[in-house]
Amino acid sequence: MNTVEHLSENRVKLTIEVSKETWQKALDKAFEIKVKDVKVDGFRPGKLPKNQYLIRFGYQSLYEEAMEIVFQETYPQAVVENKLRVVSNPDIDLNFYALSPDQGFTYTAEVDLFPVVHLGAIEDLKVKPLSKEVTEEDLDQEIQKLIASKGENVIKNGPAEKGDITIIDFEGFLDGVPFEGGKGENYELELGSNTFIPGFEDQLLGIVAGEEREIHVTFPENYHQELAGKDATFKVVAHEIKNKVYPEWDDEQVKDLEIENVSTVAEHREYLRQQLTAKRLEEYENHLTNAVVEAYTDLATVEVPKSMVQNYVNQMKKNIENQANHYKVPLEIFLQFNGLTLENYESEFAKFAEKRIKQDLVMEQLIIQEKFEASEEELENFYQITAEENHSDIETIKKSISFEDARYRVQFNKALDYLKEKAVLV
Repeated sequence: MNTVEHLSENRVKLTIEVSKETWQKALDKAFEIKVKDVKVDGFRPGKLPKNQYLIRFGYQSLYEEAMEIVFQETYPQAVVENKLRVVSNPDIDLNFYALSPDQGFTYTAEVDLFPVVHLGAIEDLKVKPLSKEVTEEDLDQEIQKLIASKGENVIKNGPAEKGDITIIDFEGFLDGVPFEGGKGENYELELGSNTFIPGFEDQLLGIVAGEEREIHVTFPENYHQELAGKDATFKVVAHEIKNKVYPEWDDEQVKDLEIENVSTVAEHREYLRQQLTAKRLEEYENHLTNAVVEAYTDLATVEVPKSMVQNYVNQMKKNIENQANHYKVPLEIFLQFNGLTLENYESEFAKFAEKRIKQDLVMEQLIIQEKFEASEEELENFYQITAEENHSDIETIKKSISFEDARYRVQFNKALDYLKEKAVLV
């Protein structure tokens, strides 16, 4: 007889009784497996009689193999009989030293269950959407970006100002001695770009072509170890001063963009308005989609078992390691491309995994609660749209996306539409 004890909503302890008959059958099977590898003088491999085997090795030598046989038979049966939806491997507890070939025994198995989800009240769903408005200031900024991209560097006769580009030679010294990496020739430095040591660019303001200057700076404490915090002197020679000259934004500049049916400043401004409006609408919808799911998940109560999170993390680790191997890039470097380090990527994956699992669980429960279904017509429409988006045909898409996956995506989209409809926009 098997019993179930609920340790929490999402974890149970199964107490499983193993009869004497079941145990003895497992011992017999274990002997048949083990004896194949036993070599004893006078007997062919696998032909040593059981009584001779037991005299030499004892029943204890069969227990581990027999216990595995018993477990593979009795544990799944107990899970099915009790209608449990398990999500992890069980933690088995058994007094191994109390086992006897002449009697049955009892063992326990603790295991995580598929989480129970308690959805929040849909009336409490509130989200703050992005603005869809395109202002005149937005249009001005887009036009300024275009003008900036057309700027040209022109030699300037006069002192360097912030934003000007100086062509310089420089050499750095520590206590009068040149240091490695402190020298450059014909270097283009934009004043105000903050690409050099703090204070360096400020001391070049007002310099003119042909002028030599001596600049004094202190390296930051977080600089290279050999230079950090040290005072240095740079000898600088300016060869040229350049400044950006920008064109006047007129119809000729607009024509150079070669946009169909756009040839005047006014037409271009209206074109930009349409482009930005479409972009804002897309950003609005994408943000609203994510916002309603996150907000509704926050309203729900669900405890995600650590085993589910770890399984998700393991899969993420495997994927990123495979990608690194594919591109033949060391894992540490590949992680840096993704803003991660060897020290923090597992913990960051765990945060993402728990959040994603919670969202998936909540959406699945919402689909069940609201009875969202997918009709044949809706499924066919899904395949058609997916084929068009991927520039493919329906049959190819049907082979790549299973019926169950397509069905869930249709249901998921219905759940999303439901949340968007019910959400209070604040």
